[in-house]
This record gives sequence, structure tokens and C-alpha cells, in this order.
Amino acid sequence: MKSIIELYLGICLLRRSPATLPGAGSFLLIVFAVNVGLSLMISMTLANAADPLRSVSVILLGQATTAVLVKLMLDARRVGDRFTTTLAALFGCDALMTVCFGLVSALLRAMGPSGVLVALTLFLLWSVAVMGFILHHALNVRFGIGVGLALATSLLSTTLGQLALGI
Repeated sequence: MKSIIELYLGICLLRRSPATLPGAGSFLLIVFAVNVGLSLMISMTLANAADPLRSVSVILLGQATTAVLVKLMLDARRVGDRFTTTLAALFGCDALMTVCFGLVSALLRAMGPSGVLVALTLFLLWSVAVMGFILHHALNVRFGIGVGLALATSLLSTTLGQLALGI
């Protein structure tokens, strides 16, 4: 377990290739479930959300949209065999960053709304950089292109998830 977390930490720090992760479908399912669980826990805690079903729906729609977009990008570059590893990298890094955000934002709440806003902005930038790093490796494109694709994917996933639920 420790070595998997170290792998994800290395990816989140832009030091390790996502290709070092296991490519098994069962590994992806575990990572997916962990990410959904942690995302739900953190979102329910931070937003004081009263509707866990709505929160799970937003999370699942966002991840499904991300998965479809990543599959399309990988197939367009003729590297579709990297789908499982790429998604495992994206979902696992998201889980790790979600936990970090939850810990940091809990500390920053004492500073008021501006502290949480600063933390959210920094974590958003970090998230896009990490996703760009993963896409850079998976698609064999320059880092800047990976970041641009990450930003577009994040915006589209978030927007479609919220539109589908009428948020």
C-alpha cells in the first residue's frame, strides 16, 4: 500500500511517469471506488451537503465524462491500450489531491472564506498541472499541450456534470 501511495505522490509531484502504475482493470476499479469514496467524504464535510445522492451523482458524472474524453483522446493518438493506466493515474492522483485539499482547507477555514478560496485556486492549478502531466505522458504530446487538454477536459467534465443535474 505504501509503495502505491508513493507512486501516486511521485506522479502528483510531476516526478514519476504514470506508466509505472499497474494496468490491471481490477486495480482501476479499486482506485475508482477509493476516489469516489474520498471525494464524497470530503465534499460532504466541506460543503455541509445534505444530499449525498446528488454529490455522488456529480462525482460519477464528472468521472464518466473524464473517462470518455480520455478514451477519445487516446484513440485519436492511437494509444488506446494506455486507457486503464491513464485512468488509474488520473483517479488515483485525484483521490490523493482531494485528501490533501480536505486537510489543508480544514486548517484554512480559520482564516475565513478567503483562505479556502486561495486553497481551492492553488489546488485547481495543481490538479490541472498533474492531469496535464499524465496526459502528456499518455498521449506523447508536449507538457503544455497536455495541460491545455487537461484544462479543457476538467472544464467540460465539470460543466456537463452540473448541467445534467441542473446545478
